[in-house]
Parts: sequence; C-alpha cells; structure tokens
Amino acid sequence: MYEYLIFDADHTILDFDADERRAFRAAFAAAGIRPTADMVEACWQFSAQNWAALGLLEMHLPEIQARYHQLYYTHVREIMQFADDTFGLGAGRARAEHVFTEALSAAAHPVEDAPQVLAALHARYKLCVATNGLSAMQTGRLASFGGLFDRVFISEEVGAVKPTAAFFGHMLSALGTAPARCLMVGDSLGSDIAGANGAGMDCIWFNRRGEPLPAGCRVKAVISHLNELLALL
Repeated sequence: MYEYLIFDADHTILDFDADERRAFRAAFAAAGIRPTADMVEACWQFSAQNWAALGLLEMHLPEIQARYHQLYYTHVREIMQFADDTFGLGAGRARAEHVFTEALSAAAHPVEDAPQVLAALHARYKLCVATNGLSAMQTGRLASFGGLFDRVFISEEVGAVKPTAAFFGHMLSALGTAPARCLMVGDSLGSDIAGANGAGMDCIWFNRRGEPLPAGCRVKAVISHLNELLALL
C-alpha cells in the first residue's frame, strides 16, 4: 500500500535525551570540569524546561513556526548560560558551548531496536526522515544509520517546519509522490501527527508513555515500541 515510510528523528529513531546528556558531559570536560551525574541531570532538566518556556513545544503556533530555528539557537545559548551560572564554566564557557554543539552533531544513540527495525523495513519500503532541527546537528546525528534512508528532510534546509503544509508539500514534491503512498511515523502529536493529518497522509503514533489519543487526531495505529511496526507493515 505504501511506497515511502517517513520517520521523525528525535524520540522516534534517535534517543535525544541520551545524546543531550552526552553533550553536557563533553561541554563540562571542555571547560576543565569533571561533571557529576547530578550536574548533568540538572542541565538536562533545565534544557527541557527552557525548551517549553521558549514555546518550542507549541509547533501549531505560526509565530513559533516562523522563529523555530532562531529560537533553537537561543535555546543552546541559554542552556550554556545556565551551566555557567550554576556550575561556573568561567573562561571555558565559549569552548564548552562549541563542544556541546559538536557533541550534539555526532552520531546519535538510536532508540531501542531502531537499527534492526529500519534495516528490516528498508528491504520492502523506501525510508525517509522528516525532522525539525538544525542541519549540521541532524545530519551528523543520523550518520549512524548509514544508507538506510532514501531522503532526509531537515527543517532548516527545507525552510519550513513540521507540521506546516509548506514542509509536507515540499517533501511530497521532492519525492514525486502522493500522500496516499506515504506513511508517517512519529512521536509528536503537534508536529508529526498533525502535519500528516493536514497533508492527508496516513500516520502511526509512537506513544511510549501510554498517553491517551486526543480527539481529532487520525492515526492508523498506536505503538509503544518500534518493533511493533514489523507486524503492522
């Protein structure tokens, strides 16, 4: 039924939380500080809070869509400011921020079973990635998947973000296909599922936390583990 399976990146096939914790450890080391687990956890928790405070969870808002990449860069600066204010990066602040960004651009930790599931699906479908993010970061983080993906669509390169019609329209045009030939798999109701619904594309919600499906969201299935895709597809 489908020609393309289109995957979100972070929290769907990439473990962003593990990657960000690794980046915080690298940043502290670059500033000459040996971080404790509590220090890394404090920075990680601030990052999650700051992401929400900047409105980056509200991807349905046009003002956030228009400023998403600018806000992302702001977010990186503000979490490094928190690390400096709280733990005293001192003269190593600039180096720490550079290394943090470098570490977040390195090959990512995959979500459990993602490499095996994607390899199995690659034998039967064309696989793509559709991700909101910064080009250098996402390109580097996806490198560990090698040649599994036919196309990768990164919002900073596309010039539009999920869930907008501009992002999904660009993707469909570039693939030269129709929505009915595509299946979107993602964890975000506001970006992946809403975008697929708006484009007339089938979708599967990767719902690891067992949250209820809100009214109005149309999905073909809800999964809590990626390996469930093998039985569904």
